[in-house]
Amino acid sequence: MASVTPGYSFTGTTDPITYTKLNLLGQPTVSIGAGEVTSSMLASGNTYPAPTLSGGTTITQSTPLYETYSTVTFGASVALTFTTTDGNTRRIACTSSTASTITASSVPRAGYKLILSFTTDGTAGNVITFSTGFKTVSTYSLGSANKYYNIAFISDGTNLIELYRTAAVG
Repeated sequence: MASVTPGYSFTGTTDPITYTKLNLLGQPTVSIGAGEVTSSMLASGNTYPAPTLSGGTTITQSTPLYETYSTVTFGASVALTFTTTDGNTRRIACTSSTASTITASSVPRAGYKLILSFTTDGTAGNVITFSTGFKTVSTYSLGSANKYYNIAFISDGTNLIELYRTAAVG
């Protein structure tokens, strides 16, 4: 049986109650015998509901992690995906004056911000066209060698809409 130490047994109605006897200033120790708690009494296999943010977004395993960065392989066609490991900032290293078309294989939730950061090699002259899933001003010409270019989008839930783009940096 479980016991609390230190303990005190009162002897009757004439026994004065004191702080010492009640152990109000002490730190009690609880000891439990080996057979009193079994593994069947312990909770296991519990499932908990996914938390919901004040704006109504429910956090699940597929909720994208923001403020993270990933590298995307450059080519004539680039299909962007939006998973928990991709993040909302992508680096695309452009090579050999290549024209490339970028598509969104799916459009993330409304409010999602996407930043694409392009680097050019010594050749430069890359032209980027945004296709399915994007609404942009025009193609993005990356005309200077060994520079950085950045373009940002925000999702309305249907399309990624261009917010801004930079000229050559660095």
